[in-house]
Amino acid sequence: MEEPILYLDFDENSMEEGMDALSFVDRPATEVKWKMFQEVKDSYNDYPVSASQNACRAIKYKEQNGSDCGTQVGWTRASQLCNRRSISVETIARMASFKRHQQNKDVPYDKGCGGLMWDAWGGDEGVNWAIRKMEQINNNLRMLPFSKQEFQTIDDEKRLVTAPVMIAETAIPRFNPDLGKYYVKFSKDTIEKMMRKYFKENKIHKVNTNHDPKQQKDGIYMMESYIVGERTDSKIFPDLPEGSWVATYYVDNDEVWQKIKNGEYNGFSLEGYFIEKYEDDMIERITEKLQSILESDTDDTSKELQIKKLLNIE
Repeated sequence: MEEPILYLDFDENSMEEGMDALSFVDRPATEVKWKMFQEVKDSYNDYPVSASQNACRAIKYKEQNGSDCGTQVGWTRASQLCNRRSISVETIARMASFKRHQQNKDVPYDKGCGGLMWDAWGGDEGVNWAIRKMEQINNNLRMLPFSKQEFQTIDDEKRLVTAPVMIAETAIPRFNPDLGKYYVKFSKDTIEKMMRKYFKENKIHKVNTNHDPKQQKDGIYMMESYIVGERTDSKIFPDLPEGSWVATYYVDNDEVWQKIKNGEYNGFSLEGYFIEKYEDDMIERITEKLQSILESDTDDTSKELQIKKLLNIE
C-alpha cells in the first residue's frame, strides 16, 4: 500500500507556531522518494550507558521480587537496553513517545509500576536520548526536496545565494511509529502564511547550519524573498510549483561563504516547532479515526476505502 500523505498547516496567530529559523544544510534531499530513509541506519546502540543501567536495575528488581507491571514489549525493550543491543528506528520512536508516562517516574518500585517501567524503558537518560535521536533522524528526513535544482550562487563577488525555502505540493518523507513511513506536504496557502508570519516576527536574518541551534550564524541577511506565482516567476528555478517560496541571502560570513563555495552547504531547510506539534496532533487524530474504522461493523471493502480516503491514498 502507498504511504500516507498529510498536509501540514499552523495557527498564524499562535506565538508558538511558525518558522523559527532557516538552516543552511549540507544535504537537502534530491528525490521525492525514500532516498533519505535509505541513509538512515537500521538500528542504533549509541544510547547512554546510564540508560542501560536503568533498564538492568528494573530487570534485576523484577527477577528478585516478581512483578506484574508492564507488557512483554516493555520488558523486551529493557532486555535490549540492558544488554546494549542495537535498536531500530521504530523502537527509538516508541521510547521517545514513552515520555507521556514521565509523571509516574518517581513512583517507588515497591509502590507501583510507574518508576519500574520508566527505568525499563531507559529512564530519563534513555527517553531523552530517544527524543534527541528522533529529532536528528527526522531533521535529516525533512530536508526539503530540491528536485534537480541545486543551491545557487548568483554572484560570487557579491556573495548572494538563492534557493527554495519551501516547495509547494511536494512530498517530504517522515517517520512515525504508528503510521510508519509517510509524507507531508505544504499547500501554497500555508507557505504564504508562513512567509508572512516570518517577516512579521522579524526572523528573516535568523540562520543556523545543519539544524543545530548552537550554530547560529551572524552576518547572513535575507535580501530577497518571493512566492512563485502569477506576480513573480523564478528564472533560476523555472520548474518550481506555483506557491513555492524562494529567498536570496547575502553571506557576509567568511566561514559560511567558504563552505558554500566548497559545496559543504547545498540548500536551505526550514525549522519550526509547529511541524512536530502539528504532526503529533494530526497523527493522534488519525490514529483514533483509524481505530474507529477498524472497529466499525462495515465490511472490509468499505473499511479499506475509508482508510485510503483518510490517508490520501489513491
